[in-house]
Amino acid sequence: MIINGVSYPTVEEASRDLGLSAKTIYEHIRKGIIDEPPEMAQGVRTVRIFPPDYLAKAKQQIEEHRKQRKEQQRGGR
Repeated sequence: MIINGVSYPTVEEASRDLGLSAKTIYEHIRKGIIDEPPEMAQGVRTVRIFPPDYLAKAKQQIEEHRKQRKEQQRGGR
């Protein structure tokens, strides 16, 4: 997505980078697994963008979530 001449990654590009579907990314955001992405105004609407620094942090948050789930599963046996 290009806003004011600058290219910003979309959720589709983020899904490729994170290895998740766009739907799963939005679910992770809703559940608080990953932080809300930054937003930018584009005309009369606001859009979410997924810059590289956000994606790097999201990858760490997803990995931490996966580790916690594995630990919980081991403890439940």
